[in-house]
Amino acid sequence: MMTNKKTGIRAQSAMEYLMTYGWAILIIAIVLGALFSLGVFSTSAFVSTSCIPASGYYCSVQYLHLGTFNVIVGQSTGTTWSSANIFFVTGGGVPTTSTSFNTLSQTACVYFGGTGNAISSGQQITISLTQPVIISAGTPSCGTTYSSTIGTSYSGTMWAQYTTSSVSGFQYAQIATATLKAT
Repeated sequence: MMTNKKTGIRAQSAMEYLMTYGWAILIIAIVLGALFSLGVFSTSAFVSTSCIPASGYYCSVQYLHLGTFNVIVGQSTGTTWSSANIFFVTGGGVPTTSTSFNTLSQTACVYFGGTGNAISSGQQITISLTQPVIISAGTPSCGTTYSSTIGTSYSGTMWAQYTTSSVSGFQYAQIATATLKAT
């Protein structure tokens, strides 16, 4: 049987081509599989901590570390806030004029300024919270403790409840929208 020399060379060349690129594709597939299993392609890897304040408010240098949310907040509304309560709400709840924070722990989920601790216009304070506030049907409660697992994220709204000398009763202000990621 006669074999065509030219056909044999072409077949050998095609086989070498397939083997070379086959190994390359196999190595790329293994690397991609390893990166996927390490979580490199997870969307939570791209979430960062941010705080976007509303006009007239300040929110900065926030981080969530070892289950404690630390943030600097302030206001420049031109009025002094008396009895200010500052808290972080997850789950989309919104406080109303009937929402009362008297039953919540002062150190866990709400910063209580108290009657003697006013927040003046232009003043900034540092607060630490270990739990978010959850508002359901107008009733606030402390949520579960923040996770200290690195990469866990939370999103919600920073709020202030306060009184002023010019308006009677509690007022509410949405200070900022925040996204937290445990580090």
